[in-house]
Amino acid sequence: VFLSLQLFGTIVWILVASTQVPLPLLQGWVMFVAVTAWFLSIVFLSVFLLGYANRIAVNWNQADFIFHGATFVFYFGAFLLQAATTSLHYLPRKFNSTAQERILSGREYNISIAASV
Repeated sequence: VFLSLQLFGTIVWILVASTQVPLPLLQGWVMFVAVTAWFLSIVFLSVFLLGYANRIAVNWNQADFIFHGATFVFYFGAFLLQAATTSLHYLPRKFNSTAQERILSGREYNISIAASV
């Protein structure tokens, strides 16, 4: 489970970082969640691989449940924000301009869809 969390967190991190980030506030939270969950899962995995789980008197089943529950809530919120950014694809970049430049280009729109999923 930890390796899949690291893999998908890294993919989201890469996909969001590869766009031009038209809405920094929304996508900044997505990046924060992806990077933080990735880092904490590395720490959690290291605790188990290095044998510290046997030395620390913690209910690891409960800690694992709380960690994954919190990660789910934060990733779901990040999904909503990333999907909201993706849904703004057809809006113009500058509202008082007559140029046809969109918030997300076709390539960035596809990357944003992949990051949302």
